Amino acid sequence: MEIYRGLVLAERSAGEQGKFIDVLTEHNTVQEIYVRGAKKNSSAGLSATQLFSYATFSVQKRRNQWYLDSAEPIRIFYRLRESLSRLSLAMYFGELIRLSVREHQTPEENCFVMRLMLNTLHYLESGQRSEALLKPIFELRLMTELGMMPDLLMCRGCGVFLPKRLYFSVEKGCFFCTDCGAPDSTQEPLLLRAPVLQAMRHILFADYERLFHFQLGAENLQMLGICTERFVQYHLSLKPKALTFYRSITNPSAE
Repeated sequence: MEIYRGLVLAERSAGEQGKFIDVLTEHNTVQEIYVRGAKKNSSAGLSATQLFSYATFSVQKRRNQWYLDSAEPIRIFYRLRESLSRLSLAMYFGELIRLSVREHQTPEENCFVMRLMLNTLHYLESGQRSEALLKPIFELRLMTELGMMPDLLMCRGCGVFLPKRLYFSVEKGCFFCTDCGAPDSTQEPLLLRAPVLQAMRHILFADYERLFHFQLGAENLQMLGICTERFVQYHLSLKPKALTFYRSITNPSAE
């Protein structure tokens, strides 16, 4: 038997009464759990096994499958359901974790995927931060927690610390000032302004008490979002379905 705190990232029907849930554990792994009688109103732990429920889970493993014994809710991010765009963005975050974090992997030392997800869902549910800000914060900090942090300390060509304009190489995970010129790459480098670079550095290095506390103008924020999304998709080789759905809601004209 195992007992741990976890967050439900996804749920899938299994037969007439059961379901599978994917749970991000406090150990920063993802575990698939079978929940018996999940569709019965009398099912124990019904609320604790719904999507984006943070709970204490007691599970047992039999024949290479984990089964739920009991679950006690700690916090349920229920208000995400009040907005389709917020809910779909949360599902995108969950899909990124499920596709990049494996059940049997050994987490990096000082890996804080769970903390990142819980903090992001808090700000997303409360509306205290915009979706346009939360999305790049989550994407870039997740890559950092997974050990795929880009090198943003200085220009790869000449070593300048903060050029006014720069080229960010999605493929190489670094930047070049405009004096050095755009690097040769299979992925077209993105031309950014200094505030975007400063925001990316903040996301990489800030502690969690300060991570969500910065602002960018609309144009720079848009470029930050493009930059982090392309970086994630290239280095994780992913095109999450939830992101396509989120785009169809927030920018239907682009479909």
